[in-house]
Amino acid sequence: MKKFSNTYIFLYITALVTVIAVVLTLVSTGLKPRRDRNKEAEKCQQILRAAGHDIDRSKAVDAFSNLAVPLTDDGRQYQIVCADGTKGIAIRLDGKGLWGPIWGYAVLSEDGKTVKGVCFDHKSETPGLGAKITDEAFMKSFEGKKLYDKDGNYVSVRVLKPGTSAEVAEENRVDAISGATITSRGVDQMMKEELVLEINHF
Repeated sequence: MKKFSNTYIFLYITALVTVIAVVLTLVSTGLKPRRDRNKEAEKCQQILRAAGHDIDRSKAVDAFSNLAVPLTDDGRQYQIVCADGTKGIAIRLDGKGLWGPIWGYAVLSEDGKTVKGVCFDHKSETPGLGAKITDEAFMKSFEGKKLYDKDGNYVSVRVLKPGTSAEVAEENRVDAISGATITSRGVDQMMKEELVLEINHF
């Protein structure tokens, strides 16, 4: 049985690791344009979905270019034509769920007072619980909700457990997801804190 010296083994492993690292770097670099295109298509599809458009991801970028105009350099606000033919303002939202980041877009009426639609997504929320923020029924519950109370005070759209929200008007709240308290709270805070910052830029 042939024996190899420690120096030989060390050099062999070093060369092998170096080759693997170079290959992985080349693959990652080669795939970057595709990843960037997919990321842009996903963003466009989410904004369009919040505006009421059901567009396939492969067509989302072209559709978005015809329906939306950037309002900020950082890509957080867009003026967009909604599915009902009216214009709205799409706003980027970022928050924290139970296991990681949550994000999405809210489309508001041009005066910034009414939610026309939302689209949420997440990185690692629990299937059947926190992941339900992407369910159509949950997102639909935000449509038509008001960001201001009857006295003109900003209250956002609160995400609250049924039976614990009597002090918040129906037009200013939606039901939290059962069994997903922390994720629901994350959406609640995301809507309240992110929207008020962006509305101030109107």
